[in-house]
Amino acid sequence: MRKIRYIFILLLPFLLFTSSCLEDEANKKRSLVNIYLIDAPGDFDQVWLEILRVEVFLEEGNNEGQEGWVPFDYIPLSNMVNVSALVAESQLILGRGELPFGRIGQIKMVLGDEHYLIKEEERIPLALAADLDSEIILDTQYDLRGGNSYDIYLDMDLSRSIRAAPNVEGNYLLNPVIRTFATGNEASISGRVTPIEARPFVHAILGEDTLTTLTNESGDFFFRGLQTGDYKIYFRPISPYLDSTTIVRTKIDSLSEMETILLRQP
Repeated sequence: MRKIRYIFILLLPFLLFTSSCLEDEANKKRSLVNIYLIDAPGDFDQVWLEILRVEVFLEEGNNEGQEGWVPFDYIPLSNMVNVSALVAESQLILGRGELPFGRIGQIKMVLGDEHYLIKEEERIPLALAADLDSEIILDTQYDLRGGNSYDIYLDMDLSRSIRAAPNVEGNYLLNPVIRTFATGNEASISGRVTPIEARPFVHAILGEDTLTTLTNESGDFFFRGLQTGDYKIYFRPISPYLDSTTIVRTKIDSLSEMETILLRQP
């Protein structure tokens, strides 16, 4: 018995080393993917959406030969999400999963039936536009390499996603407008506006592309998923504050931090 135990003790480091090597090899063949939700707000106090889950479509040709929709575990504690609160650097992780290295060709966000907005303290139901179902599918092209971690963002533009119902006064329709981007090959802009009471819409304009956000309770704003170039940052505050414009140059994989913007009155 002592001899067998002695042999096992001698073999234990080898077994641990072999197990570690096998685990490392397995990790090299898979990627960790996180999917986050952020918002470009509209002119509403709050917007609440019921989000059930997210899925990704794994194209054929990956290292495990899989193809088709892969559901991710839904991470938030509640399916009801205040999307309008995801401003500045706020973000909500919707799902996380491990995938074999290959390509994500599509991302699907599955919605429930309960959506509403709050405007001037009134709760107003939101219905999906007539030509939509509850599955919002976004075309993507994200190549995954084994052993890496990827953060993919769903940036919902509420100002373009919510429209007044054409036939019923006071009602609104939801038609989600969402762009996607992944970290690692994008630029960001951050800044602060004073006074806080100005509550401006902040637009980042490059050529024909415009992104919009709002400031948070501290006056901060944040743009991510940008291209490289000279962005015109346009501030459109509430009355009586005056509009303002400045230029910010961005570089890939870097953050451009702006000086505090003072919005003036006439």
